[in-house]
Amino acid sequence: MVEIDPFLILEEEEYKDGDVILREGTSTDWIYIVLEGQVRIQKNTPKGAVSITTLGEERVVGEMAFLEKGKVPRAASAIALGHVRLGVLDHDKLTKEYDSLSPLFKKLILTLVRRLRTVTDAAVRLVTKQ
Repeated sequence: MVEIDPFLILEEEEYKDGDVILREGTSTDWIYIVLEGQVRIQKNTPKGAVSITTLGEERVVGEMAFLEKGKVPRAASAIALGHVRLGVLDHDKLTKEYDSLSPLFKKLILTLVRRLRTVTDAAVRLVTKQ
């Protein structure tokens, strides 16, 4: 779980069951923390949606798009499971923190993000072959 400084939360948003919080393929780079409830991460395929994971309280949502500065479309959708309350994290403060990292460390982080995208896509392909 991630410990988030409450001063990083700009505002809160609430969602009801089935609401789309983040849509796969969009190019936004907002990042959230789950304050209450659960969020399903899913990828759309020609055979329907494939669930990747479920995130609960204190989990971060949207980190991949944030780390890639919104230059790559979102890899998956985030869907509310029941009532969900999210904290919208301060984009400017997080960007300042990220930008202060060394170029090598940023490259390592982006390598992990890209690897996660590749592994997730491969897993979804395996599941949808059946």
